[in-house]
Amino acid sequence: MIGNLLKQLFNALGISIRYRLSRLFGHRGPNLPNTASLAGTFPMVGLDPVYTKTVTWRTDRNDLAAARLPSNPIYQLWRAMPEGLKWTHYFETYEAVFGARRNTPMRVLEIGVFAGASLRLWKSYFQHPQTSVVGVDIEPACARFDAPSDGIHVRIGSQADNEFLARVVAEFGPFDLIIDDGSHHSAHMIKSFNSLYATGLKDDGIYFVEDLHANYWPGWRDSANSFLDFSKDLLELMHAHYWETRLPTWTAESESGVSLTLEVPEITTLIKEIRFFDSMVAIYKTRRLHAPRYISP
Repeated sequence: MIGNLLKQLFNALGISIRYRLSRLFGHRGPNLPNTASLAGTFPMVGLDPVYTKTVTWRTDRNDLAAARLPSNPIYQLWRAMPEGLKWTHYFETYEAVFGARRNTPMRVLEIGVFAGASLRLWKSYFQHPQTSVVGVDIEPACARFDAPSDGIHVRIGSQADNEFLARVVAEFGPFDLIIDDGSHHSAHMIKSFNSLYATGLKDDGIYFVEDLHANYWPGWRDSANSFLDFSKDLLELMHAHYWETRLPTWTAESESGVSLTLEVPEITTLIKEIRFFDSMVAIYKTRRLHAPRYISP
């Protein structure tokens, strides 16, 4: 029995070490398991077998999509847009993240123009007359979707080009909403966030990245860490003020009334909330001028 306990202990220790090293040095390629071995990866996140058993899961046929989908306002608008491509579950997420801002003046930056459908979609969805939508794309042919009189602007350049993005921000920003629906390359996603989040996004803005499933597929995963890895690191950094400051210190501050002076990465002060969805993440920006206090009545 002791031998089994020691074996479990060493296995858990090995998993922990591998996880910490992967977060420190990056995940070297997706190295994805096949379906048969998928359940074997789940114990790494601490799930009990009841959650890791393999089940069958079917896609929806077009005529069996969620009953609430036809009443979704973004879906209704999208259906009228030619040449648009979306996953069925995106529309509910769009409405959940964007819905509260539909009738406010919006400056929207979308990375990735393709056939122009999304530019028209967001200009129609965000109803305030002062709303403007800016699209950027590396493909010169996308310039034909530039329609300033309609509040739609297109600029040609790479989402991985810091100088190009800075020019777009200087001309049209800062933005209330940035949507990355561009190349779907993990390196580009990370680079665009680093270029835009601090100065290209308003302090109450939303940075929204979609099609994150591409980070699991060869050809799009071109960096050590995927954008999902990057986002999970942001989640950790959002809590950096707790890493070294333990409960007794917070309690002493509460009792003395003296403020603590903490040292944290700046990004810790710039994130209000992170929401994860299937293939999408929404990062809500803020400027937290003060760290939270631990108080008592």
